[in-house]
Amino acid sequence: MKRPGLGPRKTANAHADLRHWAELCGAEFSPDARKHRPAPRLMTQAALVARDEGRFREFHYPAFRARWAEARDVADPAVVRDLLAGAGLDAEAALARAQSDELRERLDADSRAAVERGVFGAPTLFVGDQMFWGNDRFELVRHYVQKAQG
Repeated sequence: MKRPGLGPRKTANAHADLRHWAELCGAEFSPDARKHRPAPRLMTQAALVARDEGRFREFHYPAFRARWAEARDVADPAVVRDLLAGAGLDAEAALARAQSDELRERLDADSRAAVERGVFGAPTLFVGDQMFWGNDRFELVRHYVQKAQG
């Protein structure tokens, strides 16, 4: 069954919402960022490789910048290879691992575990068993982290 579309008013509002959050956070956001509708699988698997190698931060920020500020096609293996190289990794080896069955299966298992825990979107954060979904919930997360710390 195909999901109904957002409709023109909700689509315009969703685009404005992205711009508003980007402005609030001081993030660059290209109006062309939504022209690529990539499946994030390769990028996500590459992020797992970077994390395993202790280079997640070096990969993560440039990857988000490539996707949202530069409107690059992050489903393109060449773009992902460049980002892995920029993170200080052996780009060919890291890309090959990101494309491996091992990482495909790991991402699937991680995704199933998240759904079983109740996750239905991103960002989702947990403080103990309390789940918070959406970037507008960060202040609630801060409150519950402080509460948990006593």
